[in-house]
Amino acid sequence: MQKSAQQSQPFQALIGLFILAGVLILSGCDFLPEEPTITPTLTATQTATPTPTIDWFPATPTPSLQPLPSPTPQPTLEDLREGITERLINDDFTDETLWETRQSPVGNVTFGIQNLTLAIARPNTSLISVSQHELPQDFYLELTLQTSLCQPSDLVGVLFWHQSEGDFYRLLLDCAGRVRLELIQAGQASVLQDWEYAQRVQPGAPAANRLGLWVSDGQFQLYINDAYQFSRTVDANRSGGLGVYARATSSNAMTVRFSDLQIYQVETN
Repeated sequence: MQKSAQQSQPFQALIGLFILAGVLILSGCDFLPEEPTITPTLTATQTATPTPTIDWFPATPTPSLQPLPSPTPQPTLEDLREGITERLINDDFTDETLWETRQSPVGNVTFGIQNLTLAIARPNTSLISVSQHELPQDFYLELTLQTSLCQPSDLVGVLFWHQSEGDFYRLLLDCAGRVRLELIQAGQASVLQDWEYAQRVQPGAPAANRLGLWVSDGQFQLYINDAYQFSRTVDANRSGGLGVYARATSSNAMTVRFSDLQIYQVETN
């Protein structure tokens, strides 16, 4: 009997193992831990703060261009100095019989080397030299004047159609570079063109300027160094002599020289 009991014990243990294995098989899943259900968390998307765009080359406003005044066209040589034909006089100031001269304590009118020199030694003094040349009613005259000593208010002039000491036309230039045209009658001056600054003129001293006086059919035109200055109406039927003029208005001495005189005929249409 004892031997039978000992033989049944391993059998019982084996049966117990089968039972335990069956229980484990039937409930095996219950022994694995449940995996947690992961609920996706909505992460708030960060809205990017807009970064301002740097304009490295900002547009500049286009300025409104103001219209420039149109310059008044100046007459040209072909426009105005018409009808110039033959040369009537070519005076190089070597013939000393053609111009008046004088010598005095206040000033002298003398011939230099191919020029006529007016030199004034005292203020408020005028000198005039009238030539033997006769100007017709229509003419074109060119003359060079050179200032050696002068102050801005000192005057240099050309007398044309000179008929007497109190009756002539007078073109004046001052040493500041201005011009003026006058008619002298009975010793009184009528202003035809008041003082204005000339174009291309060389003011002061020493300086040299070439004058051009064009007269035709009662019209006077002035040129200085070939630059047109102005036009004025003058007598249409007049002739007369030619002279030169200087006046010192300052306290200093004044010297001016005239040279290279040429006079041409002007034919009207």
